[in-house]
Amino acid sequence: VPAAAVATTPAATAGQGERPARSDREDDGSVVDALDDLGAPAAYSTEGWRRLSALRDELRLLRARLDQPLPDLLSDIERTIGLDVEVAVRRPGEQALARGHLDAFLDVAADFTADLGVASGGSLTGFLGYLSAAEEQERGLEAGVVERRADAVQILTVHGAKGLEWDVVAIPGLVKDVFPSKDAGRDVWTTKLGAVPYPLRGDRADLPQWIPAACADQKDADLSRAAFLADCAAIGLLEERRLAYVAITRARSELLCSGYWWDDTALASRGPSVLLDEVHEYGGGAAEHWQPPPEKGVSNPRRAEVRTASWPFDPLGSRREAVDDAAARVRAARPDDPSPSEWHQDVALLLAERAAGVPDVVDVALPVHLSVSQLITLRRDPQRLAAQLRRPMPFAPAPLARRGTAFHAWLEHRFGAERLLDLDELPGAEDAGADDSDLAALQEAFLGSDWADRTPIEVEVPFEFRLGALSLRGRMDAVFADVGGGFVVVDWKTGQPPAGADASATAVQLAAYRLAWAELSGVPPERVGAAFHYVRQNRTVRPADLLDGAGLLALIETLPTPG
Repeated sequence: VPAAAVATTPAATAGQGERPARSDREDDGSVVDALDDLGAPAAYSTEGWRRLSALRDELRLLRARLDQPLPDLLSDIERTIGLDVEVAVRRPGEQALARGHLDAFLDVAADFTADLGVASGGSLTGFLGYLSAAEEQERGLEAGVVERRADAVQILTVHGAKGLEWDVVAIPGLVKDVFPSKDAGRDVWTTKLGAVPYPLRGDRADLPQWIPAACADQKDADLSRAAFLADCAAIGLLEERRLAYVAITRARSELLCSGYWWDDTALASRGPSVLLDEVHEYGGGAAEHWQPPPEKGVSNPRRAEVRTASWPFDPLGSRREAVDDAAARVRAARPDDPSPSEWHQDVALLLAERAAGVPDVVDVALPVHLSVSQLITLRRDPQRLAAQLRRPMPFAPAPLARRGTAFHAWLEHRFGAERLLDLDELPGAEDAGADDSDLAALQEAFLGSDWADRTPIEVEVPFEFRLGALSLRGRMDAVFADVGGGFVVVDWKTGQPPAGADASATAVQLAAYRLAWAELSGVPPERVGAAFHYVRQNRTVRPADLLDGAGLLALIETLPTPG
């Protein structure tokens, strides 16, 4: 409703074309005053009255709390108007930045109150005056996270650059499936764990809706869901365009945009995205270089040669050999000193004292959250898990895991499921011996198994349950109904079956899955079975001596826990 329509009402006796009479209160009033005295409900639509009266009541509630300390009042306002929820439902890349800006604003309020105090002007009125002065004289408050520097090249995300400007801005990566991202609009509540369902959001009227209950049958549900995802993708593309607008408008005088045909990840060429094409067409300046598309059938030149690097980084780099040679020459030219100096003695004593204070064994506490993969490593080799926890290291690229992931993706699609994957729960991560060239053979082997003719009741089931002081989390491949009203949890393996101690360690995975499904379904663990199915060999293994809850707890209770 326009402010004028809220603040003024035509006089009943005013003639046509005459200006309605206004009271002094209306001339001096504000939108807030008008909201506080809305007049008769008949002057508004039903929805307009509902919204305006709700805003009026919200403002009255906040005005009743003006006696609070300024930081508490601002936190109260944030919760009352739902600003904290608006931040929480943003995309992951935006949440931290938005929260950082809000926290920075609250810090400013706390510093203002601490410096002045209420008696000296540290009130809400004084703070509003301070903000007005900051806006007029200093172009607002500083950003919550990023500080613009003129003496450095700053590399930021587009979200991190919001509110800032530079003389020269470069935007790389304007290529297909990168910017705009191919995942734009895919983080929807039907597939993203923790996302607020659209029907529960305050902006639901502007979002696509999917109501499964309104579908007549499975085909109707599939068609309506596909339309829903297409609408979400369109909204995601619009958000990517808005993000591009933010990036482009950060430049004061010069904007550099670039793309590429090849990168290290894609097999096929990428090429310019619609954003780079539009900049090229409408930017007003000639492209400094515009590479034509590669010929059809050309392989990715960046994947032809695998680049390697040493870690930890050698600070001497290519100078290492020359420096080592020079140091050897110095040591060779130095005369032997049979009587070490006092300095040598002091250094030797200090080194000996330091060595005596370093324990031979260091206890490593288990984290409060433990993945099933870590539980298997704990059973197989506790020292290896301790080393991984004490000094986390990146894992080498694993073709085995990629093959297992590809097979699981195919199987997931075959069963008609779509679930989320965590990085430490990638299917096939525990497989061994998988060949990177025989996905078709794996598929054929599975179709010849007994499991191919059965329909699971659940696929890719995430779980987390308490195990003593720790929390165990993971993901089950599939759950089938079993005879007698029971269940069987199956984990697909694309590698070779383990033997001996390795088999015993791997069985811990099934023990955890068995307890997890028992807790999720509310049945006793005795009614839940678990099995590995080794796809390549068409062999199903059902260990008979799976650990129960007490056994898993005993496995971890003998180790140090966070204190």
